Amino acid sequence: MTSDFSKMTISSFQVVCAVICSATSLYAQRGDVVSLQIEPERIVLGGNLDRVQLVVMGKTESGNSIDLTRDATYRPSDATLVTISKNGFVAPLKNGDISLEIVYQKRHRKISISVRNVVENPKISYLNDVIPILNRAGCNGGGCHGSQFGKGGFKLSLFGYAPEQDYGPLVRDRMQRRISRLNPIDSLILKKPTMKISHGGGKRFLESSFEYEILKNWISAGAPGLNRKERKVVNLHVFPEEKKYRKDERQQMQVVAVYDDGSRKDVTATAQYDSLAGGIAKVDSHGLITAASSGQAAIMIRYMGQAKVSTVMTPFKEKVDLSNFKPNNFIDEHVLAKWKTLGIVPSELCTDAEFVRRVYLDCLGTLPTPAKIRSFSNSTVKNKRKLLVDELLGLSDDPKKNIHTEEWSAYWSLKWGDLLRNNRLKVGNGGMWAFYNWLRQSLRENKPVDRFVREIITAQGSIFENGPANYFRIATSPTELAETTAQVFLGVRMQCAKCHHHPFEVYSQADYYGMAAFFTRVTTKRSVEFGELGGDFVVMLRSTGAIRHPRTRKIVPPTFLGEKPLQKMTDRDLRQPLAKWITSPQNKFFARNFANRFWGYYMGSALVESIDDMRATNPPSNPELLDALADYLVQNKFDLKQLMRAIMNSRVYQLSSKPRPENRQDRRFYTHYNVKRLPAEVLLDSINFACGTQERFPGVSIGTRAIELPDSNYTSYFLETMGRPKRVIACECERTAEPNLAQVLHVANGEVVNRKVADAKGRIAKLLKAKTQDRKIIDDLYLVTFSRPPTKDEQAHCKTILENSKNRKEGFEDILWALLNSREFLFNH
Repeated sequence: MTSDFSKMTISSFQVVCAVICSATSLYAQRGDVVSLQIEPERIVLGGNLDRVQLVVMGKTESGNSIDLTRDATYRPSDATLVTISKNGFVAPLKNGDISLEIVYQKRHRKISISVRNVVENPKISYLNDVIPILNRAGCNGGGCHGSQFGKGGFKLSLFGYAPEQDYGPLVRDRMQRRISRLNPIDSLILKKPTMKISHGGGKRFLESSFEYEILKNWISAGAPGLNRKERKVVNLHVFPEEKKYRKDERQQMQVVAVYDDGSRKDVTATAQYDSLAGGIAKVDSHGLITAASSGQAAIMIRYMGQAKVSTVMTPFKEKVDLSNFKPNNFIDEHVLAKWKTLGIVPSELCTDAEFVRRVYLDCLGTLPTPAKIRSFSNSTVKNKRKLLVDELLGLSDDPKKNIHTEEWSAYWSLKWGDLLRNNRLKVGNGGMWAFYNWLRQSLRENKPVDRFVREIITAQGSIFENGPANYFRIATSPTELAETTAQVFLGVRMQCAKCHHHPFEVYSQADYYGMAAFFTRVTTKRSVEFGELGGDFVVMLRSTGAIRHPRTRKIVPPTFLGEKPLQKMTDRDLRQPLAKWITSPQNKFFARNFANRFWGYYMGSALVESIDDMRATNPPSNPELLDALADYLVQNKFDLKQLMRAIMNSRVYQLSSKPRPENRQDRRFYTHYNVKRLPAEVLLDSINFACGTQERFPGVSIGTRAIELPDSNYTSYFLETMGRPKRVIACECERTAEPNLAQVLHVANGEVVNRKVADAKGRIAKLLKAKTQDRKIIDDLYLVTFSRPPTKDEQAHCKTILENSKNRKEGFEDILWALLNSREFLFNH
């Protein structure tokens, strides 16, 4: 007899087995629950529309904490007072006090429930009840009625940032057809989202839903409008904030809003949920998380202008052996803790040759000389890597070894010039050079970054005589200065808040214009100090200055981000208190921003990506490490060299770039060194170094390297093709690092590389003229490109190339061309 099971295909059988194994794994994970934790431990329902999401957590014998919300049994002492869904969702029916017994296996817990203010005609808040429903349903989203011109003649403010403007379109427009006070269920705002009549946005909620009930009650109550004295949400509490999961494990979240009057309310039912990495963790509209695969993901929770995340961590393996990884410093300890949580194993240490090339390029934007490579590789000193780091940073105990100040200051002046957009098209040649010279000198002195930033923000006077004053010629309006200052010095992108509340942050228009208010007294005027055609400007202060909120038309007082407006301003120069606040050791924005940036520069990916988009809904891959780096920067009085030293001395930085098979895709947990393409200027200088040539740039002396150019307006098709930024926006993203076909073709077939390889005064020509042996030339070419000697196979292959060439010169040119076009040369590894 043939059974149904025997007809099953092998693939179907495998699927069934996988499901069974998955279920068994989850069941085994639970085991015997030894205790129950209930969130919240006491429930108070303050009216008809109050809802509370219970979360039942069980602790197992193995110490795991698991969600039992949908598995527990709920036994109210009086079922006429509340309803409790299988999902643990509690809703009031009538006033009174009861107890609720929660049972799972043999474990019992009791909590109390109080129901108050349940009335026949409940009071509905337009701000705190209706607007959250429109937000959750997506009615005022950018793709629907919150778009620039709305949809179907119905326009709402984006994400409900201007509720006072939305009341008219909701209640009065279209001859008051959108709501019907006489018969609420005939209202368009109920019929369309439930698809009782055609709706371009589709079905948004059901007639039996909480959303429908709130809107119907609001209309029945006469559709009351905005009460400006109502409480406003100032914070969110999310449970759990962070949790370690197993694959396919689920977790119910609980979201509680905190209001400006100190009160709290469970808003789990009306908050919005999104996964920031859907392949790793999923979340439904009720806040139920499902761990989809191994890795780390953030679940974004938004409610009434507030935003938080819940972190999901699903290990790749339950247990890993990390005993071979010996931390060098605090950085390694924090990274090691993350590896243990995620069950991942790092690569081995890089070789000495890889390390010397890596630190030279990361620290100086320069390749090491063959002599340096040989001496470092041959050294038997135990702490030679640490000594090399100190030497490159100019922190060596032996002053004779601190010889890289000019290279270091040149390379980091290039970085700062990009960030601050130093550009002659904005400030003229005189201003550009003044700003560049100030940057370069500040770096030579190793000026602490807090002082460095204060001098920029408070600069005034001639842009020719005071370099940082050019900051106020590059960004000229209060709003542009606010955006640039926040993004460059705090890592906060404020642009969205100019027109509406930031969709993924807490920042409102008031925050945006509160920052801009600090710059309202700054102005510039032409100066004739250097002649009528000199192009000089003077940055100066007006005696007064203010900015108005574009929607309310009220003057916005100067306001630090996330704080209350400053009421008493004794400083004529409003930038002074701003600079003091920005660079304060207590300002976590500032230290975390620079810790994140410089970690990203050295490690190939920042803890927060994008590198200048630090917000609650874009969490760091390792928050503890970011905090530790920021604290370290503060403890060392904002000395960036000390931060660089700590990063380069860490064992994490010194790992091989060759990933383990299971960690090949990792760039955020630093299990291996992240390979990164050489920046355009560094690549051009490296080609010149390898070829023994120089690049001629107009307006600067012969021998000026690309990393020493003061701005990006020196004509170079090579640099433009390789991603040199134009310095027109204050964003790290302007420098392109992703390779493209034009770059590949230009290096392989472009005039620059071919000309330099065959240069009559170049490296190959000099080596041949000196009658150097073939083996020595091959060694030299590998050292000046790969910073290592060739292997035996590579030596043999090069000899074959020479034998098949017309002459030695052509053969060596082919070898050098091939080395310059290899990934090992084009990338820092």
